Amino acid sequence: MKHLIMGTAGHIDHGKTTLIQALTGFNCDTHAEEKARGITINLGFTNLKLPSGNAIGIVDVPGHKDFVNTMIAGVSGIDFVMLVIAADSGVMPQTIEHLNILKILGIKRGFVVLTKSDLVDEELIEAGKEEIAEVVKGSFLEGKPIISVSARTGEGLGILIEMLEEEFSHTAEKEPGSFFRMYIDRIFQVKGFGTVINGSVLSGSITKDNKLYLLPSNKDLRIRRIERHHEETDAVYTGDRASLNVVGLRYDEFERGMLISDKVLKPTILIDAELTLFNQLREFGIWTQVVFLSGTYQSVAKVHLIDRNKLESGETAIVQMHFTKQAVLLYKDHFIIRNSSGDITLGGGKILDAYPNKHKRRPPKLINDLQELSQGDAAIKIVSEIRKRITPPTIKEISEVINLPEDSILNMKDSHLKDEIQFITANQNHYLVLKSKLEEWKKKILSLLTNHHKRFPLDMEGKTLQELLGVLGGEQNQDFNSIFKYLLDSMTEAGDIKAVNKSWVINSHEILLSDKEEQSIKAIESFFEKCDMTLPLVSNLDPVIKQFGINEAFLKQVLSMLVKKEVLFKADDFYLHSSIVMHTRNILLKHLNESREGIKVSEFRDLIDGNRKICLVLLQIFEKKGWLIRRDDLRFISSEGIAIAKELSN
Repeated sequence: MKHLIMGTAGHIDHGKTTLIQALTGFNCDTHAEEKARGITINLGFTNLKLPSGNAIGIVDVPGHKDFVNTMIAGVSGIDFVMLVIAADSGVMPQTIEHLNILKILGIKRGFVVLTKSDLVDEELIEAGKEEIAEVVKGSFLEGKPIISVSARTGEGLGILIEMLEEEFSHTAEKEPGSFFRMYIDRIFQVKGFGTVINGSVLSGSITKDNKLYLLPSNKDLRIRRIERHHEETDAVYTGDRASLNVVGLRYDEFERGMLISDKVLKPTILIDAELTLFNQLREFGIWTQVVFLSGTYQSVAKVHLIDRNKLESGETAIVQMHFTKQAVLLYKDHFIIRNSSGDITLGGGKILDAYPNKHKRRPPKLINDLQELSQGDAAIKIVSEIRKRITPPTIKEISEVINLPEDSILNMKDSHLKDEIQFITANQNHYLVLKSKLEEWKKKILSLLTNHHKRFPLDMEGKTLQELLGVLGGEQNQDFNSIFKYLLDSMTEAGDIKAVNKSWVINSHEILLSDKEEQSIKAIESFFEKCDMTLPLVSNLDPVIKQFGINEAFLKQVLSMLVKKEVLFKADDFYLHSSIVMHTRNILLKHLNESREGIKVSEFRDLIDGNRKICLVLLQIFEKKGWLIRRDDLRFISSEGIAIAKELSN
């Protein structure tokens, strides 16, 4: 079943509301003030069941110049329009203004109705049609039918119904989007039910089981009842007029212009947009203050020209807009701007970026990127969003920014996106990463590891994950770590790097030593081995250092290498040879495994016939390795120590 909304448009007193009543039997002017003044002030809502059985929602808008803001709110969610022009009056100021608004808001379908045909002769009707044809030239209404009707006599209503059937069959439903969005255009209370909010569903669908949020306040709502076309229903969809009976908040917490969604969407006070000025005697400088309208949202805004210093009537520019209050807007949303006093419609456009960086300057690259975005499609927008972010986004995050289903984005991986974007699956998420960024990271990793190997030629290990992340400036979170691990794995598969223990090294990395260096290392190792149960100091190495001409940097690398190989063990600033460590360890573990009692330092000293100082260093090494557990002044054998002791006994 299709879900479509038709909106009216046209000058005041041209018969929009009367015509809707003739079609539906319902007078949309329901407020006392409207009845008293005989004009439409608020948005009117009804529906029409067509002979085919199809039904359309109808939004009736005011035509008075004082209520253009209300008109904009009404037509923002429609699928096609019925532009109404009175035969006895012809095209009037709000006829032109409404038509311009419809064009800017992206309305693509509709037709024209010439009302009050009973008040004029056939010659005037034909003249009216010629005038209308000239006015709509170049718009989406060019070449569309112009139907003359009389709501009073019923003349032409049958043809109008046929036109509505044709529009219904040829008008495509809006893209459903990835989540539910609906601007609030009416709020009221019903005795026994509570708060009821009305609006046109911009995207998505909901049922009574859905949790909703009032935005931008991010407050939770529950649905008690849903109505469509004045009848209770289980769900509403994109293109429906919806009435929601909601609970969870007080009536005074709702405001016209707020948004209802099934997702928490980030508010903004800054957008990048494409702006077109209507053909009026207007000119914008670099900064201009206006009133911004999108859906039922309204705010004072400052317009900053980006790609030019002046914008004249009829021209289009890339701009950045600064709002005075938070908005919940998305990519491709349309908007209208009016002058700061709110009595002249100046133009409008579409949003290119709802969460841009603040543009203090206007470099050529920024201008080029935004112009490309204004002329591009969803794929260009996706690339633009990824470029802005430090951490590559998930498909879910992009889906929420551009309101496109995740599956649609995922299906783009074989399109022209594949030339720029790498789709990565990691940590049960789909990520989008610029291939250029992956290549940049890859070069940084290789450069970092190469430099590390040059500085530390004796170090078999390279850089850990955390060290690499720090150099690349990535945020320390699960998403970035997952992407980075993918990159390291792909570089490993390509043979660029390899894992050594918990680090990564260049795949070709190997320790190459000269004869003198090998002799120096053997001499250092031999020195510690000969110390036996005497705790050596590094300063005691001076004779060896002088003999082989060892510099401080090389000595540090040798000691580090011998520790990593567990030829030496380190505690504080002391080094002990593995032969001493293993010999004393085995004696102690056998002893503790048999007694299962703790041992004091003095008892350990007697057990191995050593001095207190070397015993403290040895015990510290044993604890660090997990062979012992310390409790106060006693050391006990650990489960790992027991396993070693059993092996020693076999």
